[in-house]
This record gives sequence, structure tokens and C-alpha cells, in this order.
Amino acid sequence: MKLLTLSKILGYTFLLMSYVPAAMAMTEKNIEYLSFGIGFSLGCLLLLLIFSAIGWYLNCQCRRQYDKVLQKFKLSKRAIHAVKKVMKKMVAEQQDNQYLLEDKVQERTLELNIALQELESANHELERKNTLDELTGLHNRRFYDQKILAEYRRSHRNHTPLSLVLIDIDHFKAVNDNYGHLAGDHCIVTLSKYIKRSLKRSTDKAFRYGGEEFCLILPNTDAEGALLMAEQLRVSISEQVFQFQDIKLCVTICCGVYTYQQQVNIGPEQMFSGADKALYQAKHNGRNQTKQYIFSE
Repeated sequence: MKLLTLSKILGYTFLLMSYVPAAMAMTEKNIEYLSFGIGFSLGCLLLLLIFSAIGWYLNCQCRRQYDKVLQKFKLSKRAIHAVKKVMKKMVAEQQDNQYLLEDKVQERTLELNIALQELESANHELERKNTLDELTGLHNRRFYDQKILAEYRRSHRNHTPLSLVLIDIDHFKAVNDNYGHLAGDHCIVTLSKYIKRSLKRSTDKAFRYGGEEFCLILPNTDAEGALLMAEQLRVSISEQVFQFQDIKLCVTICCGVYTYQQQVNIGPEQMFSGADKALYQAKHNGRNQTKQYIFSE
């Protein structure tokens, strides 16, 4: 009803404003129909204009928003370009830092290897000092204490003979008193060389036990073999002339031999004691001799 009344008002208004004579001649009913049609058409036209205006306004707003989005997008592209540039720079710096780090790691690794080699060399030198006699190059007393215990246990475990030979230079004090300690050292060094040559197996070990005393550990060697080896060494030394500067020295030795063959209550101390008793017997009987000691059952 409201729409119909509005259409009539619009239609009558249009007719009055346009003043169409033909329309004035119509009957009241026809005028009512005409005014309604005109009013309805004007209403539709007005709505069309309103919607067009709204569409134009919305389109402008959308355009503005689109421009803003494009503007932001363009700014983002510039920002992305700047970020990419920065990232490339960071990657290049990271690669440089990586190369620098690798160089430092290689340098530190080389330094570490050198330090380890020096440490290993120092350990070898320390081991050498702890196990070797500086004057003769033979093993020292400390290493003898370790070696004889190890060989004794192996002999006891494997039921194999183990021989011990003690060697002492005859009248060594007279050499020092008459020719000096340098001559005495020369005799010790020369004798050590002959002792080394007398060892035929890698398992046989020679030691400077102290002063002019030496010791041989002969694993898996019976009494006969140990006695023969000691006697051959004694004879070889007695046939040599030890030359020191313009002095010729005739050196002889005594050898004491003991062989462990699984005897009861015999350990490394008793073995050394047996070899020492044999050595004492050789000296007591005139020196330049080889003697063997056997514990009584």
C-alpha cells in the first residue's frame, strides 16, 4: 500500500510539472492508472540511479583499497629485494666465516697432532729413561724388577724353564783406581756391547743391575742352555782387549747361573739369590769362571 501511494504521488507530481493537455482530458480513473505507471517507472529509475551511485561509490572504494594493496605489495617487493640482498650478503659472510673456521680447525688440528707427537715422543723418552740405563743402553734395575716377575709368572703358568745369569767384572775397582772412572765406564760400555751381541732371541733381555754388575733373563731356557751361553760370553770377553785411549785393558768376568724349573717355594727373589750365590762361588774360586747354583731339595 505504501508503495502504491508513493507511485501515485510521483505520477501526479510528474503530470502537474509536465502539464500534458492530453493527460488533463482523461478521466479520473485513467489518470490514476497513468500516474501509477509513471510513478512506478520513476521509482524504478530512481532506484536504478541510487544503485548505480552505490555501485560507483563501492567501486571507487575498492579501487582505493586495491591501490593501497598494490602500494603495499610494491613496498613489500622492495622490502623482499632488500631482504634478499641482505641474505646474500649474510650467506657470503657465512661462507667466509665457514672457510675461516675450517682453516682455524685445520690449523688447530695440525697443532694438536704436533702436540700429540711431541707428547708421544716425550712419553717414549720418559719410558726410555725409566727402562734403560743411560750409560750402556741396556735395561735398568727398575725394568728388571718388572720383567723378572712377568717372566716368572709366565714360566710358572706354562711350565717352562726360566734361567737367570748374573755377570760381574773382575777387579773392577782396580781399573777405576789405576786408570780413572772414565776407563771404568769404557769397560762397562764395551762389555754391554758384547752382552747385547750374545743374545740370540728377542725374548732374552740384558740389564745393568748396578755398577759393574749385569743380569740376563733367559725365558724358556734350561740349565744346560743357560750355562753354555754364559760360558761362551765369559770366554769371548777374556779373549778381547778393551782399548781406552792409549791404554789396553784385559777384562774378565764371572757368571752365576740359576734355572727355575717349577721348584717348590722358589720365586724371583730366590732365583736371584741362587744366581748371586753361584756368582760368589765363581769369584771365591779365583774369578773368570762360570758357576751354576742348584737349591738342595
